[in-house]
Amino acid sequence: MDPEKRTEIVLHGQTFRLRCAEGEEERLQAAAGLVEAKIRELTEGGGLVDSSRVALMAAFHLAYELVNREEERFRRSSEYEAVQKRLKSLAEEIETNLSESDR
Repeated sequence: MDPEKRTEIVLHGQTFRLRCAEGEEERLQAAAGLVEAKIRELTEGGGLVDSSRVALMAAFHLAYELVNREEERFRRSSEYEAVQKRLKSLAEEIETNLSESDR
C-alpha cells in the first residue's frame, strides 16, 4: 500500500481522508455510500439526531445485515447440507436405539 495514497469519503457531513491501496477507491466510496444511505434511513423520521448515536445505530444495522447474509450464505452451502444430513442420520440412530431399549 502506498502510504501517500488517500481518498476522501463523506459520512454524515464529515469528510474523512483514508489511506487506501491502488484501485480500492471505488469500494471505499461504495462502502461510504451504504453507510450514508443507512444514516439517511435512520434520520429521515427525525428520531435520531445525535451524530454518535446515528453512527452507532448505522454500524449496528449494517453489521446485522452482514450477519444475516453470512448466515444465509452458509445455509445455501454444501457444508450446511452435509451437517444437516449428519444430524438427520444421528437423530434416526438415536430413535432406533431408544426404540430397541424400550423392548
